[in-house]
Amino acid sequence: MEALDACHAAARNGVAIFPISDSIYFEVSKIGTYRQRRDLREVIERISGFLVVSSRSVVSVHEIETMLDARIGPSIDPINEMNYIDWGVMRAFGMNGALVIRDRETGADVTQEVRAKHPGGADAFDRILWENQLGLNRSVLDGPTPGEEEAEMRATGWNPRAGFEVTERRAQQEIEQVGRFNADPAWRRGRIRDVIAAREVIIEVNSHLWKGLNDRGLELEEAFPDPEETLRVWGAMPSFDVAVTLKTEYHRDPGHVWKPNDITDIDALGSTLPYCDVVLTDKAIASHAVRTGLAERLGTVVLSQTADVAKYL
Repeated sequence: MEALDACHAAARNGVAIFPISDSIYFEVSKIGTYRQRRDLREVIERISGFLVVSSRSVVSVHEIETMLDARIGPSIDPINEMNYIDWGVMRAFGMNGALVIRDRETGADVTQEVRAKHPGGADAFDRILWENQLGLNRSVLDGPTPGEEEAEMRATGWNPRAGFEVTERRAQQEIEQVGRFNADPAWRRGRIRDVIAAREVIIEVNSHLWKGLNDRGLELEEAFPDPEETLRVWGAMPSFDVAVTLKTEYHRDPGHVWKPNDITDIDALGSTLPYCDVVLTDKAIASHAVRTGLAERLGTVVLSQTADVAKYL
């Protein structure tokens, strides 16, 4: 409670902010008890105020575009700018999130027109919009109440495990790679990081890389003719470095049993470790982040005990 009060005071006084990542939403959604989800949401709301960091996928896209801009030149189809720190669940997943009112017949955005004509005035309209946005953010973490509400949502296709099923498939890809390393253990003693880096490009960022190259009119071999330089260039992208370093660490250990939580943890650190001053995560991955030198290299304090956060406020 002492650490919680210290964090709350720091947030209230503007000393620090405590944004959450998309991984938090995944983790909370797995909790089966409504009361537990709601209690946890109340703490999250109190400390974070629903400030969020962009997801690793969004961060990766911007890092790749920055790299390609510097290496090749600007794209004919530049990506939209997006704040790293923003507000609300939609922003945590890289979406706009603004509530918009559209004309029923034309689909045109008529939000400002409705705002200007609102009987209570523009301020009342803004308050209603804000209350709806706040309610949405609360309900995403709370989930449905037991009974009729949950049944209705499931009937319309709500699946609280949808995100978790994606991480299960991604974990399975790593399990399959364990089998390949087991078949040829020499890789674990050799250029294992290069293998993991190549897989990271193919599995996680390939679609945007190809779009970025296509927009600039180049093939992969033209953009990256030197293999050693290619490794250096990709390794200089912080979120990519985090993912590759942590996955390499896990794959060096033939006894490591890959779980979906490993994927969630790596994603969370990929979006936070390079750009936050202090990161609070679980003990196992915090240890890996320190032991591999990631924390020192990126200048980030990595903690696994909530009570320790107050020391850095």
